[in-house]
Amino acid sequence: MKLTTLLLGAAAILCTIVQAQAQSPETEIMEEYASPSVVGMGKGKGIVIGYERLPSFDIKSDSKHPRLEDGQGRVRRHNKFDVKINAPVLNRPQTKVIFGIDYKFEEFNFEDVTPAAYDLYQYLEDRNLQSVGAQAVYLHSIDSRRFYLVRLRGELNGDFTKDDINSDLIDYFKPTIDLMYGWKKSPNYVIGVGLQLGYTFGRESIYPAIIYNHTYNNNWGVEAIFPANARLRYNVNEKTLLFAGYRLEGASYNLYVDEGSLSEFGEIELSRTDVKGLLRLEREIYDFLWFGVEGGFRQYYRNRVFDEAGSRNEILDNDLFGAGFVKVELFVVPPRRLMEKSK
Repeated sequence: MKLTTLLLGAAAILCTIVQAQAQSPETEIMEEYASPSVVGMGKGKGIVIGYERLPSFDIKSDSKHPRLEDGQGRVRRHNKFDVKINAPVLNRPQTKVIFGIDYKFEEFNFEDVTPAAYDLYQYLEDRNLQSVGAQAVYLHSIDSRRFYLVRLRGELNGDFTKDDINSDLIDYFKPTIDLMYGWKKSPNYVIGVGLQLGYTFGRESIYPAIIYNHTYNNNWGVEAIFPANARLRYNVNEKTLLFAGYRLEGASYNLYVDEGSLSEFGEIELSRTDVKGLLRLEREIYDFLWFGVEGGFRQYYRNRVFDEAGSRNEILDNDLFGAGFVKVELFVVPPRRLMEKSK
């Protein structure tokens, strides 16, 4: 799941909601409260539909268990699909709460496999590795310069079916917690610090985070939550935005294998971490409807299989070669007439 991209999207949505409110005489004189967003950031995304595809690349699997073989082959195709919906449930001057749900899956197709019908590749072939998630983002502005943000998220990750969810829900559950404290130095500059507990690095871990959002002039700006992502922004005009940067992506899937040599373990865990260097374009289609397209190079930093969920006993170490990627998105933003009413 894209942890930091959702954080940035939620923060942008929070800012958009505040801007989109029609002002009464009382709100016109009310103090402006701090938020993570800065002037020039794109509009908040309420609904997002995305599709990503990677072309073919090689894969090698080194066994870490005496009863498993080494294997190699070629990933002929790797597809990813996702849908996200975010909506406000509380919208007060100092306190905002956003609730979101999402669904995504990825699938692999293999060729030139050695040995033939290698168990891991055969199991993953055309199988949907799914993620169903829900999150709540809480933003509280202490005053016009300070704020803090809490994000709670839960996901069901794996090759589950409806029956699996009904009977073994807890086995697939992956929690994420983000805590951020920030300072709004000016409408163009926000900095913050925090901690993130999640799966950006493949396994559950706690790591520090630094927010740095800075708009330098009418065209250039930076949006970042280090170390997970950073991107340079260029505002061509109010309808077109360009980005260049990097993003870390991680995931952990619970898999129930009932055939082949992997079946002796029953439930295994596939954990991955990727690094993407990317270029991105966002462009308005019509008022509230936008599209995004991004492409670049995806390097697999770590891809491992463990003998059970949460275990440290690694049984396979997969070496996935780097490859280019392309992703397209269609998303809905607040209509321009609502933004104009707020001015």
